[in-house]
Amino acid sequence: MLEMPHLQGKLFLTAELKVLTGLRIGAAASSFTIGGIDSFVLRDPVTNRPYVPGSSLKGKFRSLLTRQHALPFPHRPIIRQQDQEIWIHWCEAPEEYQDCPVCPLLGEFPSGPEGKRYSFVRPARLLCRDAALQPKVELTDDQGKPERAPWNDSRIRTDLPYAEVKTEVVLDIITAAATPRTIERVPPGALFDCEFVLNVYEPQDLQRLAHALAAMRLLEDDALGASGSRGYGKVQFQDLSLRWKSRDHYRDPQRHPVVPPGADSYATVEAVQTAWEELRGQVQLQS
Repeated sequence: MLEMPHLQGKLFLTAELKVLTGLRIGAAASSFTIGGIDSFVLRDPVTNRPYVPGSSLKGKFRSLLTRQHALPFPHRPIIRQQDQEIWIHWCEAPEEYQDCPVCPLLGEFPSGPEGKRYSFVRPARLLCRDAALQPKVELTDDQGKPERAPWNDSRIRTDLPYAEVKTEVVLDIITAAATPRTIERVPPGALFDCEFVLNVYEPQDLQRLAHALAAMRLLEDDALGASGSRGYGKVQFQDLSLRWKSRDHYRDPQRHPVVPPGADSYATVEAVQTAWEELRGQVQLQS
């Protein structure tokens, strides 16, 4: 009989995601009618504002943690779709799964390669929400100090709403013939509201937050979205906060209020990492 995991509570980690170099997380061109753009950014269909999908963050975290720990791939692709094969790290033994920095945190299907059933698999601990664009941009004044201004500020000159258009040219190395292409990007200074939720079922899940924080720091030194090797997608996390809600909070929030372990906010991911070892003891789990 498969044992249902017992939820202890939820740990909420919020942060601002600041764009440092032009960001492009693409959308299908067929869904837009704007002329002259070859590659579009993904936009909210209601507000027309760009957003960062939680799936992009989660997928990047999985890739970075897999490389950090040099985790092996299975002997066969996880998914076959027509002519495409998808290879990702996949735990196939309970001992491997329990100690893995990726699979319990970011999830794997109970039915693995070739439909094999894995009874030891539990729900993914980390939930990555879509990150909405803030109504203000972070600029730098003449003295190098940051300030925030609305998107319609006269100093912000974008080619399209909330986006710039960058032209790139592909040159034929034999004929020198140029093939231009236009790419839509979210400009530097844009801010997105991120929220990550760690579902805690057992004490070891609190330790798994360390892997999520490591993935965030790795992302800051890597790139988010497309064309990272060409300078796109440098981001940083700032103004972070932690909140704990026990399972009893959802039944009786007056007697079991939200607990903010530690400071109200942290400037950097590294600051959260430094404080977390001490703060972890303040999260009370129930038997």
